[in-house]
Amino acid sequence: MTMEGCLVRVADTVSYIGRDIEDAISIGIISRDDIPGDVASVLGDTNGKIVYALVEDLIASSTSGGVLYSSGVFSALQRLKDFNYEKIYTNANVKRESSKIRDMYALVYSRLVEDVTEHDTTSPIFTGFLNRLGDRYRNTHNPFEMVRDYIAGLTDSAFLRIFHELFVPRMV
Repeated sequence: MTMEGCLVRVADTVSYIGRDIEDAISIGIISRDDIPGDVASVLGDTNGKIVYALVEDLIASSTSGGVLYSSGVFSALQRLKDFNYEKIYTNANVKRESSKIRDMYALVYSRLVEDVTEHDTTSPIFTGFLNRLGDRYRNTHNPFEMVRDYIAGLTDSAFLRIFHELFVPRMV
């Protein structure tokens, strides 16, 4: 794997591992006290602390030859991933909701591809993305790539807002 590939993989882990904990706490799947003590003592028990610990250790431990964590932080990170998998990702309620979310993504994706193909400039993909990028991007990417890039950059709340805008009837 290239150095860039390693960094992307690490950045992805740093961005989701603690955020998933916060989301699970906010919807009542776990409590902060459920986070294993050995993990919390190394990484912390909030998203901010986890991100800080991972980034700080990555900077301190990486060398010109590679991107790596210290053994203690790597161990805690592996344990946290195992915890998330066991308590969050395989949770029956999460699995039920995942199929709904997958369906929502499929609907939004199809609709936005249609909007790009039909050049519907009132669509969120134009107003929130394509209008800012200019002709070079539009001339070098097909509608599927444009929609992929747009959706990939959305936050959860932005995605939900767009889903509602496209599919939930407004009161008239």
